[in-house]
Amino acid sequence: MATLIKKIMVLDGVGDALAMDEGEAVYDLIHPELLAGHCVELDLEGVDLIAPIFLNTAIGDLLEDIKLEDFKRLFRATNLDELDTEILGMVITDSYRYYTDPVYHAALDAANDKVARGEYDR
Repeated sequence: MATLIKKIMVLDGVGDALAMDEGEAVYDLIHPELLAGHCVELDLEGVDLIAPIFLNTAIGDLLEDIKLEDFKRLFRATNLDELDTEILGMVITDSYRYYTDPVYHAALDAANDKVARGEYDR
């Protein structure tokens, strides 16, 4: 990994890692750095609860316009417990698929639209 350029302390800069709004705030800090080719460390020290929606918004959305190879080279998350590390891995895998597989993208969007309209049947 290249030299660390930016370290983001979630607890100091954003607070809890529970909601989409906090994820968007972290995304806004990370995205321009990665686009510029800078390394970023997202430090979750002291964060007691990390919601998947936070990770989807803060991290998963980065893969829309950042190549997976570049992301893996430039980004690291620290101070995650084992479960959060596993969830982050799933977020990265699912987001990569969403942004690179048009059939999966369309199917997921259609399912989300049905849920939003209250039409989802189990």
